Amino acid sequence: MSSETRQNLIKNLCSLITLKRLGDRPLIVGITGMDTSGKTQLTAELDNFLQNKNIPVQTIHVDDFHNPKSIRYASDLPEPEQYYERSIDFNRLVHEVLLPIRRRGQIDITLTHLELLSDTWSLQRHYNVTPNTIILLEGVFLFRQETRPLIDFFVYLHVSEEVIIQRARLRDVPTQGDEVIRKYYTKYLPAQRKYLKKFRPDLFADVVIDNTDWVNPKILVWPKNFPSEVHDAN
Repeated sequence: MSSETRQNLIKNLCSLITLKRLGDRPLIVGITGMDTSGKTQLTAELDNFLQNKNIPVQTIHVDDFHNPKSIRYASDLPEPEQYYERSIDFNRLVHEVLLPIRRRGQIDITLTHLELLSDTWSLQRHYNVTPNTIILLEGVFLFRQETRPLIDFFVYLHVSEEVIIQRARLRDVPTQGDEVIRKYYTKYLPAQRKYLKKFRPDLFADVVIDNTDWVNPKILVWPKNFPSEVHDAN
């Protein structure tokens, strides 16, 4: 496949998302996958494409809803459960952002979030959603019960555990040291395995993409009733 394959994927995925728009309320698109699967990059590409088409879009990062270290590293739970149960404040994400969007069809708020490196509440994000906005919600564990009913369309990025570790060495070790690789083996990957065994992407996701090759992603699952000419990114 040529280097245009990813460009075609972005175009086709945006076409699919815009056809799924609800008309009377915002469309919430969940972009999820394991750690280092490429969620943030794909979301940025979709956001940019939609903006260039003058389509209202709002990106929401699940990572912005991290709990402080005192909660994330509570010693009463094993490491994998700390990650799944304590890392993200899904209750806040749901009640301050997703539920108001679903109930009112719009929000215009500024929230203060935790800045991870300093572990201080010093990060601010402004969320502006109108009834015709496409919301790109990207992050881990989006199939869980709190968030799944509030998301209209799911995109899941698949990568192998081997690739995850390779990317973690490039992305995380320079800023977090070699200790982070231990966490992948003892905390992040075990938590993801348990979660994905319960919430299988092939059952919950509308689109599944093998994102092992950044340039040449492969479509594994695509809606059957969508026009076939848009499926040529594969």
